[in-house]
Amino acid sequence: MTFAHGFNLLPHRQRDARLARRRRYVEWTSAALCGCAAVALLVTWQTFERVRIDRERAAIGQRLAVLAPPLVEHTRLVREERDERLRSERAATLSEPLMHLLDLLDALSRESSEAVVVRQLRQRGRDTELLAVSSDHAASAAWLNRLAALNGVKDSDLSDVHRATGATEASTAFEIKAHLKWDGPPDKPRAPVAAHQNKRGKQ
Repeated sequence: MTFAHGFNLLPHRQRDARLARRRRYVEWTSAALCGCAAVALLVTWQTFERVRIDRERAAIGQRLAVLAPPLVEHTRLVREERDERLRSERAATLSEPLMHLLDLLDALSRESSEAVVVRQLRQRGRDTELLAVSSDHAASAAWLNRLAALNGVKDSDLSDVHRATGATEASTAFEIKAHLKWDGPPDKPRAPVAAHQNKRGKQ
């Protein structure tokens, strides 16, 4: 309610409005300050974490730098040991057929030349083929059994038994073909060309 000359009878409304505006300004200012403080704390924490991580990374790098030469030396020794083992295994694999052949020749040198006479010997990897002349079936079987008893022989057999070339009718000599198979990993398959040639030869 006002008088005719415009005198305000309710001055407390303007005061309340000013106080409300002031209170809103204070709230907005407080909120802005709290936001700035939170951002500052976050930036400070991220900076602290970055410094800590950088220090840890530097410490790990220093430890790795100290361990690098021993690791390199260990790797070199392991590689050399592996290469040496592979060379030894390859040398043993390559020399194994030769050792078998030497054992076989040694055994043949101790055989009597009267019952069985070896005319030809062929060595193909871990297969040995012997062409011989025998005067008696029992003697040739006993001869093969003695060879089959050699160390490393896995299998043996006799084949192609027929009269010896040039033998007379009164002679009992006959030719035999003996096969010895030695222990060890299987031989590598031959090339397709060689297999094709062998197939053609059989035909």
